[in-house]
Amino acid sequence: MKSDPCVSHTFFSLRILLFIFLAISCKKNPAIPQVTASPTHGIVPLPKQLGFTGEKITLDKNFIFISNNSFPVASAAARTLVGNVLNNFIISPTLPSPGNSFQLIEDKSIIDDAYQLSVTQGGIVIKSGNEAGAFYAIQSLKQYLWNCVGSLKQDSFEIPGITVVDQPKYSWRGFHLDVSRHLFTKAYIEKIVDWLAYYKYNKFHLHLSDDQGWRVESQIFPLLNTIGSWRTFDHYDSLCMVKAQTDPAFTIDPRFIRQQNGVTMYGGFYTRQDIADIIAYAQSRFIEIIPEIDMPGHLSAAINAYPQLSCTGSTGWGSDFSYPLCPCSAGIYDFANQIWNEVSALFPSSYVHIGADEVDQTTWQLSQECINFMSANNILNTTYLQNYFVGKIENNLESKGKSVIAWDDVTDGKISSNLKIMYWRDWMPNAPVIAAANGNQIIFTRWDLFYFSSTYTDTNFQKLLEFDVTQIYPASVTSKIIGFQGCMWTEQIPSEAVFEAQVFPRLQALSEVNWSSVKDFSSFTLRMVPQRSYLLAQHVNLKN
Repeated sequence: MKSDPCVSHTFFSLRILLFIFLAISCKKNPAIPQVTASPTHGIVPLPKQLGFTGEKITLDKNFIFISNNSFPVASAAARTLVGNVLNNFIISPTLPSPGNSFQLIEDKSIIDDAYQLSVTQGGIVIKSGNEAGAFYAIQSLKQYLWNCVGSLKQDSFEIPGITVVDQPKYSWRGFHLDVSRHLFTKAYIEKIVDWLAYYKYNKFHLHLSDDQGWRVESQIFPLLNTIGSWRTFDHYDSLCMVKAQTDPAFTIDPRFIRQQNGVTMYGGFYTRQDIADIIAYAQSRFIEIIPEIDMPGHLSAAINAYPQLSCTGSTGWGSDFSYPLCPCSAGIYDFANQIWNEVSALFPSSYVHIGADEVDQTTWQLSQECINFMSANNILNTTYLQNYFVGKIENNLESKGKSVIAWDDVTDGKISSNLKIMYWRDWMPNAPVIAAANGNQIIFTRWDLFYFSSTYTDTNFQKLLEFDVTQIYPASVTSKIIGFQGCMWTEQIPSEAVFEAQVFPRLQALSEVNWSSVKDFSSFTLRMVPQRSYLLAQHVNLKN
């Protein structure tokens, strides 16, 4: 006798709750207009509409997978998905006769990135207007199948029929990773890409430089790698070492440690081939990799390699932050533009991030060269000098077809309306208002909720999931917000295990902020049961 597929993976954690959850999901439910009425499908982020048809659909060796040449990447992903759950099925370029089948249909009447998914007695049908939409539908189907059959590959199984109509709320669905403080291997970066794709993220922002290390290969300035990519252990490394005494997850990854002239050094960088591989891997999952080279501040790694870049001819520390580049010195703009020319050629993304946050201006204020420069160029003060630098870099990048992003610190001075503003300073709530009034688009990544490296609590997690920016800002501001982004800063994230414990389940919650038109904490909690089982099956370190 055929086993009930919806109770076939009770070996996972939370067995009793999962059994109840899946038993509910396998009942024949009437069609519903909104999924929140019966959130038992396990799909994250929450679809716009989902209804249960009341049917039972059988998938077996007679199931026909119809290849689709219009959407080759999505079709290949769908074929892999079917092959992961069915031992045998038929592959055909056309539907030879009526019967259960999988069809991927291009429908130009559907807006980009949206999709329609139906699982009925006639089979599985996905309709979308572009290939990204088809890919997102496959992620929803993958989660739904996991909810019903887990990881068991079978000869035959039944699943409840559903219909889904779905589309993203925001065009920018982002995640940021700082690889300057602590590194991750190329293979692990690709694993992160897989998780982002599973939850329908489409932007992956890599923070490739900071005071603690330069992480991308430079052929023009090789000392950025031989010197700038390496450091002795710093204060945050020491904090991680202390934590590692009671929690081994905080052990600093030995793959990034070397002995040099009797000195222990931490570091490394991604080669040009590494970058190309990561970009290609992400593109096949409809994720755009966006590089950040932070300047003029947070640049000690580069100044260590080329001391002439600062106003003092050395690295150092002001009252709060490190010495920045010297925007008044001859050759600084040539250096910055050459770096960006090199990075822009590596990354095909239409976006680049230039940082421009937390700039200590003390060395500029004390520099006679900068005083003379500001006087000659009618620059009022060093805040305007910072944005003079930002404008010069922006102009060069825009001439190469790039759209430029900066942290919201730049709203303290005059900026162009073309600049994309990444809002993070929660103590500066007026920054989005200033940006919107200036005509700038805004990416919302406020520190108190969207920084995944901060302390996790049930309270701030629920606030993240239920976050509604329209309750804070008027339409004049919210209309300029193109999406939200979670940030992982890695001062105290020295390993993959710590990364995973910090990022989940906040990654899933943010996916709903960016994608879903309905907020439902109780539904999310229920849908996270199969999501947790999926991640545990992948050996993800879940602590929250």
